[in-house]
Amino acid sequence: VKRIRIIAGILFSCVVLFAISWLPVFQVQTITVTGNDALSIEKVIALSGIEQGDNLFWCHGGTAKKQLRHNPFVENVSIRRALPDELIIQVTERKSVGYIVTSDGYVQVGEDGRMLAIQQSLSDYKLPVISGVGLNELPELGGIIRNEKLKQALEILQSCDATLLDNIAELNVGQEYYILLYTNQQLEVRLGGLENMEQRLKDLDKILTEVVGTKIASDQILYIDMRYENSSAVIKLRD
Repeated sequence: VKRIRIIAGILFSCVVLFAISWLPVFQVQTITVTGNDALSIEKVIALSGIEQGDNLFWCHGGTAKKQLRHNPFVENVSIRRALPDELIIQVTERKSVGYIVTSDGYVQVGEDGRMLAIQQSLSDYKLPVISGVGLNELPELGGIIRNEKLKQALEILQSCDATLLDNIAELNVGQEYYILLYTNQQLEVRLGGLENMEQRLKDLDKILTEVVGTKIASDQILYIDMRYENSSAVIKLRD
């Protein structure tokens, strides 16, 4: 008898909790999105499929996570509930490092070479343009672009500190023997090959910070040549 009473008590408690969970007070009123940058709050909510008025306990969090991860920008996502009526969506986005110039448009690419988006123009962009890659075909959106030139470009960009990266307008890896870089001041920098690239990038950052604009005006410089190992950079001035 005691056992029957315990089981009945548990079943009764479950029924009560189930009934309580459907009370209007537990309808989703607020959806909070954190961690987003490339994706707008509205886009994240739309991708999740969760709407205001859904039941806080019975909305499909697993389905929402799966739908969000279908977007190339979303690397990870977690969803948690805050009683009585708030749902919190925490997204971790993939970092975009540049745009590849292709015949199909400008491909926004992530650190791992993943194709995140494609657009026809760059009216307002803050990332370097990667040129000279020479892609014959593109993967599906969200796929990895397999290309040796692109791999080189991504390694270079990831070796830059934040200050230098913000000052790179274009990285051209199309030359056979050396890599070209163009700054936001329209300065041409002949970087050289991949050997000792990290140190050359540090030297370039120092030149752009301490020399260009302070000791030498940017419009007086024809190009900066850093192609030669064991020698200082050459700043070629205009005639």
